[in-house]
Amino acid sequence: MLTFIKLREEHLEQVLGWRTKENVTKYMFSDIDYNLEHQKSWFHRISQSESEKYWVISIKGTLVGLISLNGIDFTHKRTSWGLYIGEEAYSMYGGIVPPYLYYHVFHELGLHKITAEVMEGNDNIMKIHKLHGYREIGVYKDHIFKYGCFHDVHVMELLKDTWAAKNKSKKYAGSFEA
Repeated sequence: MLTFIKLREEHLEQVLGWRTKENVTKYMFSDIDYNLEHQKSWFHRISQSESEKYWVISIKGTLVGLISLNGIDFTHKRTSWGLYIGEEAYSMYGGIVPPYLYYHVFHELGLHKITAEVMEGNDNIMKIHKLHGYREIGVYKDHIFKYGCFHDVHVMELLKDTWAAKNKSKKYAGSFEA
């Protein structure tokens, strides 16, 4: 049902369309213009990085969003991540997709910790993270300036053992294209 396709240049226009939608960009730390040339430059930069991985999320063959690992550190066995669902009809999958990424991070990549930063007001994502076992480790006060004012950012972490204690099954083993 869920597959994760390595981001390719052929996906860039669709991803750019999602990324510039109001419901997606609302809680992103930055806004971007709809500029395909800038998108291609970004893609070529991240494609060369050993510490970044991006996948397009496919649900029953329909491309619905983007998920990424960022700042992958194999020495210290940690990473951060990001996700957005660009197809509004599939927004309910926002809480279902992350466990597949956790399984990939902890069991396939062998990492120990995944971190997340969540902009204030993104209450649904905060609830989902806590449901998945994250603990809040702090708040960056007035960290993002957007929409004419400063916003706090909640810093959270999920350890492999915490996730394993909450999820005993391998039902979240997904297909992440290398």
